[in-house]
Amino acid sequence: MNGWNFVLAINHVNHVFSGGNNDCRQLGRHTKRLGFEIISELNDKNITQICCDYMHSLALTTNGQVYAWVPKVGNNSFESHYQNLFEELSAIGSGGFGTVFKVKHRFDEHIYAVKRVQLKDSSEDYIKSILNEVKNLGKVRSEYVVQYYNSWPETNFLYIQMEFCSQNLRNILEIKPKVFDRDLGEAMSSYEYFISCEIFRQILESVQSFTETSNPTIY
Repeated sequence: MNGWNFVLAINHVNHVFSGGNNDCRQLGRHTKRLGFEIISELNDKNITQICCDYMHSLALTTNGQVYAWVPKVGNNSFESHYQNLFEELSAIGSGGFGTVFKVKHRFDEHIYAVKRVQLKDSSEDYIKSILNEVKNLGKVRSEYVVQYYNSWPETNFLYIQMEFCSQNLRNILEIKPKVFDRDLGEAMSSYEYFISCEIFRQILESVQSFTETSNPTIY
């Protein structure tokens, strides 16, 4: 598994190895060396699955425990990573997999969407379903799909940092008649019809981006 500047691997006897840059503790061991070494603390943990991303690493055991190594921010541990990095502006929406917030990054001052998923239990199937969502998001790279940036665990939650979109399809469809000065039920002008076709084309290309991944998923 490849992170930004480090690698995580697991062998046939479920021993986990890491190598590369360790400035943010993402290798799971106390060293800054670039060499590829075993994470000895995990040898007796029955690791069954590993995952890594930009600056963090995750390891899942057969009984559902998750071990995580993420950047330390300021004088606090990763448990306050969300509060230290982001200013929460508003809640965007919620669903079966969690709540999405509009946030402002305290360092780069950009606006992002952060999805907070409550880890309701530690069963293997449940943890795998959460990790699969993160993996699928990371695989998709398309101008028509919301961009995935990062994810990290905090106590009983998983946070997923995404691109923020100021509008959604429902809002666009609601305001479109007003923009073209058309009452509901009236026929569209040729120009509005062209715009509607373009919106539909982008939706189809977005769906195609998901179905062409190695693990096809439709949201």
